[in-house]
Amino acid sequence: MYKVIVSSRGQVVIPSKLRKGLNIKEGDVLSVDIEGGSRLVFRVNRKDRSKKGVVAQTAGLLSDMEMSGLEYVESIRKGSGRRLDGFENC
Repeated sequence: MYKVIVSSRGQVVIPSKLRKGLNIKEGDVLSVDIEGGSRLVFRVNRKDRSKKGVVAQTAGLLSDMEMSGLEYVESIRKGSGRRLDGFENC
């Protein structure tokens, strides 16, 4: 069980382990219900995310990599076994 604190503005932070486990991303809509008089139940509305385009869905996907996108592509090219030296100045 996780504990969260309600801010002065009524906001709570969902712990990262829970967000990752439930695949909750920025912009997702959560529905909240009261059960048993004192229990809050959150449900993730996944339909909103599917309305975004492919670029918006994949933006930032590789942001936690330890190398830049260019370095990543170059490492793939070097490992492919093909000679690409002649294409660098095209």
